Amino acid sequence: MGAQETWEVPVVDALDRERTLVVTVSEGRVAVVPPPGEGFYLPAQSVWQLHEAVRAAAIVAMKAGNGNRVAG
Repeated sequence: MGAQETWEVPVVDALDRERTLVVTVSEGRVAVVPPPGEGFYLPAQSVWQLHEAVRAAAIVAMKAGNGNRVAG
């Protein structure tokens, strides 16, 4: 099996329910998928988990090397 391509970050919604934010890599691109609903809060520990998940996903995406770039 290859590198990890999905990371889960715990968050809390407006009704104080535990939810999951998902960071994933697909076709060399990083996606951050929020939980269902309009918004969520990141507990302090989750901020660091999100940082690490996005960083790791970016590394996986760069290694995929599909050349997908956003013109800017």
